[in-house]
Amino acid sequence: MIHFMHASTDNRGDRRTVILRGRLDATTAPEFEAHLDTTGVRELILDLADCPYISSAGIRVILLAHRRMAATGGTLIARDPTPTVLEVFDMTGLSKVITMAKTAREISLEGCELLSSGVCGECFRLDSETVVKLYKDGIDISMAEQEKKYAKAAFVLGIPTAISYDVVTCGTRAGIVFELLNAELFSAVIRREPQQIDAHAKRLADLATGLHAAKGDPEILPRLKDRIRDSIKKLSEVFSMAEISLLLERLDVIPDANNCVHFDLHSSNSMVQNGELVLIDMGDFSIGSNFFDIGLIYMIYGMPELDMCMLATKIDAASGVEFWNSFATHYFANRPPEERAFFEANRYFLASLRIVCAIHYLPHIREKLTGMIKDTLLPRIEHEARGVAKL
Repeated sequence: MIHFMHASTDNRGDRRTVILRGRLDATTAPEFEAHLDTTGVRELILDLADCPYISSAGIRVILLAHRRMAATGGTLIARDPTPTVLEVFDMTGLSKVITMAKTAREISLEGCELLSSGVCGECFRLDSETVVKLYKDGIDISMAEQEKKYAKAAFVLGIPTAISYDVVTCGTRAGIVFELLNAELFSAVIRREPQQIDAHAKRLADLATGLHAAKGDPEILPRLKDRIRDSIKKLSEVFSMAEISLLLERLDVIPDANNCVHFDLHSSNSMVQNGELVLIDMGDFSIGSNFFDIGLIYMIYGMPELDMCMLATKIDAASGVEFWNSFATHYFANRPPEERAFFEANRYFLASLRIVCAIHYLPHIREKLTGMIKDTLLPRIEHEARGVAKL
């Protein structure tokens, strides 16, 4: 008899792990399918380390679960498939459709150079060819697995991003290794060459322009607007219903799109390699409006009152404002003037969105993030709402 076991959902309450022991065939597929309820689940992990065989009936069950997850912006991950099962996945093409993962290897940071430290984690150089981005304690390893999947999707689209090839752990922390030969953090370059702020800002603007010109596959990448909407709805513990309704109304004003967006696009999530600016943090890679990225960049560099520029990039506030002004000039230079006008009319709402999402997965600074929105951004968003600017 085949036994199934469930791990409890993770600390975000939206991950489910199903451990399969034994054969998955026509006889056992219906029983297995009963364990694949995807309601309210964003990551469905199938642990296949003890599954010696999967038939076509089992493949169909997994594929249906993947489609249900993709329809709601979620991810199905097949973890540690046995060689026989992996061969079946390859023959049927399933390995090209779903996310594959293996148990992470443990690494040591002894003697490793710290490249950057941000809100979500830290980046270390492991050797001359590789860097590791380690999430902070409390952020589940599925975030690293998701980042690897999205980085691969970006690479295939031709977006300049580092090659990600390994999910790792370091003590209680999870991370992802990138191949970056002799690369330097872009924030470090900016700090070293403050007289070149305008040129640096143009480099990020050019990167953003190319990123937003690419169209993402909704079968692979989640819709960022849906994720943001879910995050806003979960704010009932810290925001009033009126405040939540206001944020949801403002979200509806943002146009729908299939543009590739990064949603954490700034100088400490990019590196200079052989003169090229390369993205290294793809955990939030999605499809949606380019305004989501521009709002994040404005929040970090253009709003010194939030003190996020120093926290995220170690660049001083005055240089950050100068960087933002140059970035906006270059980014909007060849775009329709109504786009710049729309952004200016909605900039405080757009600036709030990364903070809204971060409240849920950064509990150690939740109070600070909530205060940023309530004390600084919400009054300005209310003022923006009275203008009701739309494209």
